[in-house]
Amino acid sequence: MSRCIKQSFTMTKKVLVSYPDSSDSPLKVKYKVSNSGGIKTINCVMSTDQTLPNWLQLRKFDFRSLKAEGAYNLLFEEKKFEKNLDTVLFLDRVYEEIMTAGNHPIG
Repeated sequence: MSRCIKQSFTMTKKVLVSYPDSSDSPLKVKYKVSNSGGIKTINCVMSTDQTLPNWLQLRKFDFRSLKAEGAYNLLFEEKKFEKNLDTVLFLDRVYEEIMTAGNHPIG
């Protein structure tokens, strides 16, 4: 018996993220959201039409979240924490901005 997994994709969107302070020049992050088997995946890429800060150690990254009790919980991925602190904190800010823009509650 085969099981059908619902999978859906949305078009690429963008979000502007100011880091470390909200007064800093925002960085443009393009992203695409997909849902499969209860897991929301957000694939991100830094826009190439901007100067990226030296502290940013990733140009492409993704997030995986599981919805439980009405809120999304980010799944832990150890490889992201092998980067410098500014990169890790920037990724947190990007995730928060994307989830807020999509009106998705974070747990």
